[in-house]
Amino acid sequence: MNPPVSESDPLRQLLAEFFNLPAATPPEDLRQKAVANWDSLAMVQLIAELQSVYGVQFGLDEIEHLGSYAEIRAALLRKGVL
Repeated sequence: MNPPVSESDPLRQLLAEFFNLPAATPPEDLRQKAVANWDSLAMVQLIAELQSVYGVQFGLDEIEHLGSYAEIRAALLRKGVL
């Protein structure tokens, strides 16, 4: 079972800042299809940011499944960094 999302969730804050969104953006709105500037270039930059901040590496098979807050959070949980 995944831990609940807190109001001060660092991943949520990172995504909101990265995409220049309000800090109170709900996690369910932090997904590629809902964020206009979440394009392929932004995705590459986001992956680099996540890898740097969390000290992890994502394989190509993982990257194609990182299109939302929920998917990114699940991947980071699997890596044991959240």
